[in-house]
Amino acid sequence: MQLVSFAAPLARIGFLSGDSVVDLRAAYALYLQERERVGNAGQVADACIPDRLNDFIRLYNGGMRRFEGLAAFADEEADRLAALGIARPRAQTTLLPANPDPDKIICCGNSYARYLTEWGLPKDEWPQDVKISFLKSPASLVGDNAEIRFPPDSEQWDYENELAVVIGAHCSDIEEADASKYIFGYTILNDACVRDIPSWTGRYDSPRGKAGDTFAPLGPCITPAEFLPKSPNELHLRTTVDGELRQDDTTAGLLWPVERIVAFVSRYMTLSPGDILSTGSTSGNALVCGKWLRPGQTIDCEIEGIGVLRNRIARRQWKAKL
Repeated sequence: MQLVSFAAPLARIGFLSGDSVVDLRAAYALYLQERERVGNAGQVADACIPDRLNDFIRLYNGGMRRFEGLAAFADEEADRLAALGIARPRAQTTLLPANPDPDKIICCGNSYARYLTEWGLPKDEWPQDVKISFLKSPASLVGDNAEIRFPPDSEQWDYENELAVVIGAHCSDIEEADASKYIFGYTILNDACVRDIPSWTGRYDSPRGKAGDTFAPLGPCITPAEFLPKSPNELHLRTTVDGELRQDDTTAGLLWPVERIVAFVSRYMTLSPGDILSTGSTSGNALVCGKWLRPGQTIDCEIEGIGVLRNRIARRQWKAKL
């Protein structure tokens, strides 16, 4: 099962079934009524499926197997769910950021040896442990198929395809060996950014370069940890711009396993259900290759077991005068 947030028109929790987006609460009510013979199925579904994804994550961290029967039911009854309006074509559905309302978006950087080598950074300047680089604002989030709108005072527009961890439970100062207990699932974050930032304002990792509106495409879905096809430290990832391959690697190239990244960050920041922790990007971004993004292009960030996060590139226009 892969969870999504979608507009209907307000945000709702859904899941993917074939080429459809299924309303989780409505489908669960029908499943409880027909397969489990629950008399007050609607009330039970309302109680079990909260409105906010963060609350859902808090309830079902490590327990998503309970919905396997529902997922099978949705596959079997696809036509009827569509006729009832419980399922809708994905192509006609507005997917919101995989989690529209995280408390924090924490981004780690300089995490892949291939990236540091390609960038030409001497080994004695490589991070000695997990590098907590910057935060992005929840206001920077956009979903699959949304526009990344870069500001008009820049030309060097970059991308970074990153495996993002969705935190499943409140945690602080945890052991690396225990980190998996606190991971609800995984999604994709495109760390969109501006590189031609003046040195006086912070350059590469400054909020102006990293945390602007639309600079955090997140999605298309969350794959719960139980349903990831292999270890998060073995996933294939690739990035294309208008079909041209730009990034191609696996998360095995991370300098530190995902579990260490989560544990290390928890030493310094208390993590809450729904928080997003992005693990960093491999080689092939525009900072090194010089192929900056341009208006009208389409970028696809793909990670094995999660899917493809697709976004269009546009130039933002400012209205206010300074």
